[in-house]
Amino acid sequence: MSGAVAKCPFLNRTSNSFLRNAGGSLKTYAERCPVMSGVLSSPVRPMSTSSEVPSTNGHGFDGSCQDAERSSSGCPLNCKDVCQGAMEAPPKLQDSAVEHVQKKCPFASAILSVAKASHNAAKVTDAVRSAANKFLPLQLGCPFLLSQDDSGAVEIVHAKVSRPMPAQSASKQHQEDFYDTSDHNDESFDYRSFFEGKVKEKKDRNVYRQFKTINRLAAAYPAAVSYCASEAQSAVDNVLLTVSAGVEAEEEPDLPESVAELLVDIVKLSNAASRQKLVWCSNDYLGMSRHPTVKRVAQEVISTHGVGAGGTRNISGNGRYHELLERELASLHSKEQALLFTSCFVANESSLSTLGKWLPGCIFYSDSGNHASMIHGIRNSGCPKRVFGHNDLDHLKMLLEADVAEEVHLGIPPRPKVVAFESVYSMTGDVCPIGDLCDLAHSYGALTFIDEVHAVGLYGQTGAGIAERDNFVDKVDIVSGTLGKAFGVVGGYIAGPQSLVDAVRNEAPGFIFTTSLPPSSVAAALVSVRLLRGKEGRDLRASHQASVKTMRDRLLAVGLPVMDCPSHIVPIHVGDAGLCTKVSTDLMDNHNIYIQAINPPTVPVGQELLRLTPGPFHTEQMLDELTVSLLQVWHKYNLPLVAHQSARMPEAEDASLLHHAGNLSRADAFAGLVCATA
Repeated sequence: MSGAVAKCPFLNRTSNSFLRNAGGSLKTYAERCPVMSGVLSSPVRPMSTSSEVPSTNGHGFDGSCQDAERSSSGCPLNCKDVCQGAMEAPPKLQDSAVEHVQKKCPFASAILSVAKASHNAAKVTDAVRSAANKFLPLQLGCPFLLSQDDSGAVEIVHAKVSRPMPAQSASKQHQEDFYDTSDHNDESFDYRSFFEGKVKEKKDRNVYRQFKTINRLAAAYPAAVSYCASEAQSAVDNVLLTVSAGVEAEEEPDLPESVAELLVDIVKLSNAASRQKLVWCSNDYLGMSRHPTVKRVAQEVISTHGVGAGGTRNISGNGRYHELLERELASLHSKEQALLFTSCFVANESSLSTLGKWLPGCIFYSDSGNHASMIHGIRNSGCPKRVFGHNDLDHLKMLLEADVAEEVHLGIPPRPKVVAFESVYSMTGDVCPIGDLCDLAHSYGALTFIDEVHAVGLYGQTGAGIAERDNFVDKVDIVSGTLGKAFGVVGGYIAGPQSLVDAVRNEAPGFIFTTSLPPSSVAAALVSVRLLRGKEGRDLRASHQASVKTMRDRLLAVGLPVMDCPSHIVPIHVGDAGLCTKVSTDLMDNHNIYIQAINPPTVPVGQELLRLTPGPFHTEQMLDELTVSLLQVWHKYNLPLVAHQSARMPEAEDASLLHHAGNLSRADAFAGLVCATA
């Protein structure tokens, strides 16, 4: 590989530390690089020692090319014709153009150095143009992209940093992936253009993330206040302009008496531009964030201990509430020990990466539908990973059998194995066959790591999740969960064997090197977990499931493309990122309904959807209004309705909806309303 590095005009200009850290990945990139794929097996030529003319990667331009006798396919830069054409005489290139190129592109630097000596710009221009046409794939793969216009002026443009592409994949799209940096310092990368281009790509593909600005209302749950950004910002700007004008004029402006009053005025002005919305996509599934007891405990702890933890768990941030909550969570999942993290993303990433680094020769088996936190944790462990089809136990068995067979063939001891999966998959609402999967994993000596983020608080007698509901708690080795969804607060955790959890506690950077959760949040979560383990929790779970069933039946009955799933998540298929965003925005702006569009990369292209999460506090009237609004928007954007054979319309009928349609069925009444408002 060292020979390839010496030949590559880009790698040999990088630092040694970069090359050391890149390791074996360099070969993978080289095999896909239109330049390097043709030269990996070529011998390295010695560099020129001429002090008068620059030399680059085996090309000593002392009036001839060291590779001139080699075939064009053998020369790494394919420069035989270019170099020979450059040696014939006069007009002179502008020195500024030559110097610019010499600093930026090793190809052009070599060629134009010869031109400068021979004073033959015309020949160089023709030769370069000929070479560019002949080797277009190479040109498109070059991160400096040499080109010349008719006047002979040289332009250098940077390639955006992207996945290496084979030469045959060059296209106009790839040509447009380069940014002009000619107006910038020759020695600097054009960061602004690069990131603007990356953002533009997302916008062009309709996957640019647009956040909705809402403040949920505890006293009116599940309602929220949404802010019109332009009106609110205009109101705030007027206040700030008043302040600025007074300061610049050195006059006493007409201002509130204190900064606090100024902030209150800004909030009031923002509220004046707000609109109340109904939230149908929150992960605060049971409304515990606004539970009176949970709020009161948080307020009391803030009053006593302040709003922050003051440090990491190791340095002044380990409070009594943290330890009590960890004991509660261990008890909830019938495990020996639990460990708190700032979020379940951190819990998954830190725990899986630590397991992989500690277990010698560990192999991970990951469900293809796993959350990004699990994917990143496994990747950061540096361990081999086998991805099995979503909930596909036959595929998992095949992968496990192959690795065990390899161990037998090589005569090596069984390697540690970890099978990672979720109980409820957050976007599609699929549920894992936990019992069968755990049995399969254990039969091959593997540990099981289950993410119950979208199940804790919602399923089981005490809210421990799907494993508890289906009586498979003992089959799960490690469980991760969140305090920020059904429990309504913030934070994440793992629970499992004492020795394993203790190892993560002592090793995981995501746990060790971050400020711990605030005491108020931890105390509030502790109360929430205890409430949901009791009768109130069981009542809320029953009401929640009834609300989910009512919504699913209602939307199926009117023909909306509700995806089939057995959990509390109700996904409606759209199938186009642009349309999905438009539907979401239309519902928000014109119907006061907030349902977030779910687009790639959260879901695969073609599986874009609206993700609804009805809760125990959504009423029948709210559901009727939602159904009508969805149908109106579906009609507006010509989205297809579907026939569901299994759909059953709820028996109760709302007169406020049916009085427009006489004795029609609810489905016909909705359809009539849509047509009437279209």
